[in-house]
Amino acid sequence: MLIIDKYAYTNRLRSTNPMLKTYIGLTLLILAILTETFYIHIVIILTMASTVTVIARIPIKNYIKILFLPLTFAALSVIAILISFSKDDISYLWGFSISNIKVFITIESLRAARILFFRAFAALSSTLFIVLTTPMEQLIYVLKKHKIPRIFIEMSILIYRFIFIFLKESKEIYYAQELRFGYINLRNSYKSLSSLIVALFTRIMIRYEEMETALISKNFDKEFYL
Repeated sequence: MLIIDKYAYTNRLRSTNPMLKTYIGLTLLILAILTETFYIHIVIILTMASTVTVIARIPIKNYIKILFLPLTFAALSVIAILISFSKDDISYLWGFSISNIKVFITIESLRAARILFFRAFAALSSTLFIVLTTPMEQLIYVLKKHKIPRIFIEMSILIYRFIFIFLKESKEIYYAQELRFGYINLRNSYKSLSSLIVALFTRIMIRYEEMETALISKNFDKEFYL
């Protein structure tokens, strides 16, 4: 079971009205996206973090781990906005020259990078509040109540199911390769990784065919009854 899924089913807010949790999370998500005010972003981040860790009782250490990867991608995106290059003489806050090319940071780029990072942080915190406190069946209930197209809900369920299949199969292949010293050096690692991708694709297709056969044997009529 994914750690996110585990907490969705075991947190102290699990029994709280899913509509209320979804409305709160979406409202703060929209606010985070629309505003450029730094202090509002900070308030959203702290509010969501305290709600998840103090009220829902999800360990703060694990909450930080869940945040780490997406925030790393956000930080890498921010670097592209923060740093500029030019051959002209431009007023800047900090910089240096490589040959005749200036690498620099301006006040404007610093402000834009700060807004982008904290906007992403606040939006992520709002999204994680929903994901970490609301089990999948409650999210399906919310989607149905709001008349979301059935095909969208069915696709969400299938994607959710195949995430677990994907992780399980990839772990099994990886552990088998590791036992055979497949990642003992860089050359073997590249070779093992390419084999893992090919084997994983094959296994996923086999699991898909098995699921399709199981549905047909149960007289599946092309519609999931939710």
